Amino acid sequence: MSEPIGLSGSFGSAAGNVLYLVVCAVPGAERTIERVEAEQKSGWDVCVVATERALHWFDAAAVEQITGHPIQSRMRRYGEPLFEPLGDAVVVAPASFNTINRIASGFADDMASGLVCEAIGRTVPVTIEPQLGPAFAAHPAFVGHVALLESAGVNFVWNDPASMPRRAGD
Repeated sequence: MSEPIGLSGSFGSAAGNVLYLVVCAVPGAERTIERVEAEQKSGWDVCVVATERALHWFDAAAVEQITGHPIQSRMRRYGEPLFEPLGDAVVVAPASFNTINRIASGFADDMASGLVCEAIGRTVPVTIEPQLGPAFAAHPAFVGHVALLESAGVNFVWNDPASMPRRAGD
């Protein structure tokens, strides 16, 4: 068995308390400010990473003001430095059907999924809080992708039982 890949790239802050909060464009994204404040009360230095569509769900300027960090929503261009601070853990909340399936499939062509894919490969703690309806939860790709991600060490938090994977017809 190979050794885990060490921290580098986007991860491994000096302080050890940097949380990348990845926000998707689904219900719950409008509560991003409340989520940031709760994570800060728990001792995290929060950096928000948002999908392009999620930026329309919350007050981005207010989030940047309370975190002290710019929101990251696009891949960096060649020659641009990694954004800082480097992260120590990732929470995807709320997580969309699309983003969960992209991560499980290894698609890393946008900032949100790319960062989470990197975190999984580096064995950085990742928690995903799905927000989707029962029809999506019964989709066979979703059911398999949740199992795949769990086998890779990803933690799932099911705030809504309707979001839990199930076989069609259950």
